[in-house]
Amino acid sequence: MSPEIYTILAVAISLAGLILNGQRAVTELRRDMTELRRELNALREQMNQEFAALGERVARPEGLLEGLRAAVTGKAA
Repeated sequence: MSPEIYTILAVAISLAGLILNGQRAVTELRRDMTELRRELNALREQMNQEFAALGERVARPEGLLEGLRAAVTGKAA
């Protein structure tokens, strides 16, 4: 075989190695992104629950203040 064939084979093997390594890195990155999406969805759900609870806690004093205002002024709000 000529030296050119050896060079072509070496380049082909090197490129195959680089491609396989890049594919492995992409697969790992995709897995990490999936885990991150799950964590973000869980945090979003927790935040929505906290906002709902906060809304309920704020609504209670607002209702009491409306009742107190109506009792003091003698008018319904």
